[in-house]
Amino acid sequence: MAGTGIDDHCQTEQFLGVQSSYGSRPKDEFSSRSIVQQGIGRTMQALFKQNFVPWKLVARNQLSKIEPNGYNRQNYVRSLTITQTGTDSPTSFKPLDGQTDESYNLTISTEGAAKITAKSAFGVLHALETFSQLFYQHSSGSGVYTSLAPITISDAPKFPHRGLNMDVSRNWYPVEDILRTIDAISWNKFNRLHLHMTDAQSWPMDIPALPELSKKGAYQTGLSYTPSDVKRIQTYAIQRGVEVFVEFDMPGHTTSIGLAYPELITAFDAQPWDTYCAEPPCGSLKLNEPAVYTFLDKLFGDVLPRLAPYSSYFHTGGDEVNVNAYLLDPTVKSKDKAVIGPLIQKLVDFNHKKVRAAGMTPIVWEEMLLDWNLTLGPDVLVQAWQSDENVAAVTGKGHKALAGNYNYWYLDCGKGQWLNFDNGPSFQKFYPFADYCSPTKNWRLVYAYDPLGGVPKNETHLVQGGEVHIWSEQTDPVNLDDMVWPRASAAGEVLWSGRQDASGKNRSQITASPRLAEMRERMVARGVKSGPVQMVASHGNLILGASIHQDTRHLKLRGGTKFLRLIRSILERWSPKALALSLVGLIAILSSVPWLIDKVKIRRLGGHGFKVKTWLPFAGAKNYTCEVKPVGRRLIFTAEPKNIKAILATQSTSYGKGKPFHLDQWQDMRQLIKPQFIKNRVSDLTVFEEHLLDISDLLFRYTLDAATHFLLGSSAGSLESPTTAFAEALGTVQKWQNIMAQAGLVTLDQIVLRKKFNASLKVLTEFSDEGYTFLHALASFTRDHEVLRDQLVSVLLVDRDTTAATLSWTFDEISRAPEVVKKLRKEIIENTILPRGGGKDGMSPISVLKDTPISYSVVILQRRLDLTPDVLRFSPERWETWRPKPWQYIPFNGEMGYTLVRLLQRFERVESHMDEIDGGNPCLKSEIVLQPGEGVHVTFSEPEKASNRILDHLIKSLSEVRVLLAANERIVVRKGPCFVIYAR
Repeated sequence: MAGTGIDDHCQTEQFLGVQSSYGSRPKDEFSSRSIVQQGIGRTMQALFKQNFVPWKLVARNQLSKIEPNGYNRQNYVRSLTITQTGTDSPTSFKPLDGQTDESYNLTISTEGAAKITAKSAFGVLHALETFSQLFYQHSSGSGVYTSLAPITISDAPKFPHRGLNMDVSRNWYPVEDILRTIDAISWNKFNRLHLHMTDAQSWPMDIPALPELSKKGAYQTGLSYTPSDVKRIQTYAIQRGVEVFVEFDMPGHTTSIGLAYPELITAFDAQPWDTYCAEPPCGSLKLNEPAVYTFLDKLFGDVLPRLAPYSSYFHTGGDEVNVNAYLLDPTVKSKDKAVIGPLIQKLVDFNHKKVRAAGMTPIVWEEMLLDWNLTLGPDVLVQAWQSDENVAAVTGKGHKALAGNYNYWYLDCGKGQWLNFDNGPSFQKFYPFADYCSPTKNWRLVYAYDPLGGVPKNETHLVQGGEVHIWSEQTDPVNLDDMVWPRASAAGEVLWSGRQDASGKNRSQITASPRLAEMRERMVARGVKSGPVQMVASHGNLILGASIHQDTRHLKLRGGTKFLRLIRSILERWSPKALALSLVGLIAILSSVPWLIDKVKIRRLGGHGFKVKTWLPFAGAKNYTCEVKPVGRRLIFTAEPKNIKAILATQSTSYGKGKPFHLDQWQDMRQLIKPQFIKNRVSDLTVFEEHLLDISDLLFRYTLDAATHFLLGSSAGSLESPTTAFAEALGTVQKWQNIMAQAGLVTLDQIVLRKKFNASLKVLTEFSDEGYTFLHALASFTRDHEVLRDQLVSVLLVDRDTTAATLSWTFDEISRAPEVVKKLRKEIIENTILPRGGGKDGMSPISVLKDTPISYSVVILQRRLDLTPDVLRFSPERWETWRPKPWQYIPFNGEMGYTLVRLLQRFERVESHMDEIDGGNPCLKSEIVLQPGEGVHVTFSEPEKASNRILDHLIKSLSEVRVLLAANERIVVRKGPCFVIYAR
């Protein structure tokens, strides 16, 4: 263990191809291992699948000067060693500001060794993110590279609290938009997402103890975050080094509570709104109403225990409290601050006691301290937003502060007024309708903000950091990315690095601009629709080439399997001609291996058949089973009765028709000699191949067609046209018979929809033709119209519903049990034999491997001179004395029908999609029979050809080891598994 940086007490273990050295695992849901392991996976994704070609970042047509040349030897990174020197505790993953050391060191040497050291898992994540941002996609698509080696980075954040405040109340954001925002802030090394969850406009968070809150307070039913949604957001963030905390703003901005509990709110939607609130609709919590505290007790008792495992903070709001609203509060009736202040103190004390009891730390807006002069605990974090002076005022009172001056860091500003004005005085007052914080805060202004500006040096330690804000009056999921990025990236650099450099000078936007432009390109490549920093022409400077080092050695990425390392070594040393010849030889070897395996299997099963060298089997031959190999593919032809019997009957489960015969020409197969028997078909099975299929609906229509063909002599045709008159009529009769049966009213048809019901019965009884059918047989028994009708409908319903429901339930069950399908296919799809055709005399078995095409000829079979007397002469009288042996004369092709076996022969997987519909709890529909109430939604997947898998594997392997060579010596990270040593 010497020289590895691993503590003596640690033990080494393997996981996912990454060598890891660890002590005992934390019992908590999160661990250093899981967080870093997932971080490594995201880093590889960013490097090889979400990277970008940096043509915008260099001068016109100068990309070739930066990229490695494709024809020279090249350097690779051999390994990345990650060493975590500290020990994370469960609270490390939801830390208070400053509790976690997020620093890291990153080096890439000229010998090809990349190393990361950090004290915490979050420090490792930051280092991995920096590592991924050192590399670019080669324009040829053949690899990724960096022109910056050798590299030595020692990095740590200036501020422990680096956040984005996202308003999810004024506009609704789906969970996926929030998760994407978490990804983006983690790439920019933010570590906090502040969700401004509630405001006057909506209450979009489900509170199980108070269900009416979101039911009536959300914009629409379903536009609210469930407890599982919130947990998903918080855990997703922790895995990326981000802590999510929630804000319930109060006592102002609480109108949405009044939608469910109007008795708790004063000045609800009061007019004129600008008298009673900062923004409509108005509404504030009543301050001296006992029911408010009952409500808050229930609210916090529900939500805080669910948030506390994943966050150390809870924001209780407190901004923009309007005193005029309390003139309308019957429990206050005053706008005097001397009256209102103690009541707000009581409210805040109550809330913060609840927050602390849950093991969390309160955050408030600056007004609670500076405008209302409340007594706040020393643990309370005060968020300032109005001015730099207010940040200094907070620290001057000894409190920890968060900065975020709206004149710099409000990203929603500059969109104009979101209110409408008539043509009166208000029109003139607000013209030209600028919003309160115009103009737009461009990235240069965002970058110019100093969170410590105006704060005395002896109090700067109280500034924990800050948050950049996106309020949502005019922001929604459509423009979210463009509103936040890349301007928030500029704030991210300030919060990570500080406004001043090491010499104490303000950082220059001239050097920041190319960094921000590059970060924007990386975010776009990773799925965030960030706005541009500037036009491409303004990027035209050799920001990449400026750091090229010409004294680097050849470095190679060494990792993955020994096989891949061997191929890489060969590719680097062999000439193109030798490589081409070796590739041809390798393909030939890979192609011959399956052939040799098949040879062994054939000999073990029974042997080959008689071989002919012609495209016309049986020509001039006495053996009626033979095999040929056109283009190397083994094909078997037979006209042997015992073989055809095996294919069509005794071993039919081992033989499928093959792809060409699943179409319409096989739909009308019938049983041997009973013409009135049903058609056996599933119309056009090609629908299984590409689409999600409600097979229950298909089966009900299929069995209806089959039943009507059998019973009435004519198919209802519902497979071709699901809305035929017969199908609709049958549905109507079935529906009302079921209602009658369930209601127990035999005479219900006399009073309910009798006209439509009888009309449907008429359609059913008239649906027949002149052939001999079940209906004719029934008519020979009785001429009573009602008996005929009742018998007909009863048999139709049973024939259709019983069969279709049974098949539907069968497919529903097997689609939910992939292991059963796999087991069935293993029994069905196997090598087998034909009883005749092998050996010198053709009387021995012949081996048939799975996927071997077999063709049998009924035409030749029934014209064989050794089986049928005078076969070449028209002699109908032979049937008076001659009777063929079984399977020597086969009318209707022996009727090889479709079964469950047929489907499992063809399709490798039957995948259920019902969990997406019924959540794993099937809905039952009771009519004539019990059937699936919401259909049976499945997909059928055909197996991939083995030859394709071999070729794909070969191509994939070769693509992973293609060499990206360069004239100038660069570091290149190669695509493929990376050998990573992770130690702590």
